[in-house]
Amino acid sequence: MRAVVLERNKLVSRRLQRYFLAAGIDPVLVEDPKDVAANLAGAHLIAADTFDGDLVAECIRQQPALRAVLWTAEPLKRSLRYMTEGSTICNVLGRKDFESTPRPWELMLVLRRIVDPGQVPSIGSYLDWGFQGYQEKVATTAARDASVANIQAFINRLQVPKRIAEMFGELGHEMLMNAMYDAPADAQGKPKYALDRKADISLPDAEQPVLRMATDGSKLVLQVRDPFGRLQKKHVFDGLARGLAQGEMDTSHGGAGLGMMVCHNSTAAMFFDVVRGRHTEVTGVFELDLNLREFRTQAKSLHFFSA
Repeated sequence: MRAVVLERNKLVSRRLQRYFLAAGIDPVLVEDPKDVAANLAGAHLIAADTFDGDLVAECIRQQPALRAVLWTAEPLKRSLRYMTEGSTICNVLGRKDFESTPRPWELMLVLRRIVDPGQVPSIGSYLDWGFQGYQEKVATTAARDASVANIQAFINRLQVPKRIAEMFGELGHEMLMNAMYDAPADAQGKPKYALDRKADISLPDAEQPVLRMATDGSKLVLQVRDPFGRLQKKHVFDGLARGLAQGEMDTSHGGAGLGMMVCHNSTAAMFFDVVRGRHTEVTGVFELDLNLREFRTQAKSLHFFSA
């Protein structure tokens, strides 16, 4: 696989070259945007900062099969414009500043998945070796609330600020609401529970989502998988775009705008994995070594993979 990598900072560019090569991708490094077009022939991927998003979008219009990866040190709102408009822009990686690469573990995970799109990583792929955690199936509304309490208790044992446990409790509640109320559908594809998200429900075994919670001491990872695979890219990107713009409620799909804002505000990176008709897996990552002020101002990441 061949990639055109546009990065103005030479030191960052050299570091990116190592990561791309390690992932099995042959990168062509470009510092001047004017040189991108001359190197696109035969490329499968273009990678650049969102600052150059207009150029990336134009390259995709010229080569519709071209996959794109963006990184940014800015708030996610600007990047979402390109994600909602470009069908092959499904990954934006936050970075600390314009002199930094994206987080290495995250960049490598994304690049390897682009090389081998059939793989869905386990929760351990987001964590260092030696992590600990648990998983549980959630069948009822009462079990959802108990699961949220379990998340908070798990995090509180790490002796981190209380607000982190509160954020992940809110995140877990939102992810379970989506998996329990929005995801289940009948044989005709009609949602079974989405019309009343305040109703008490009890899901049969085949409809129950699985929640996983884990930490390696430096990251928290929360993951929820439902067995339906109905989530669409537009629900994620359009919902977050609305939420960032004005916090509108999307009444057509269970409040995706406000729900996506909960995901955005609680994590450093969100991963959405959909295998149509089989499962939707949503993973949120938080970096424990950041203080909350740094966390609130850092650039966020957003990823959507489908098969």
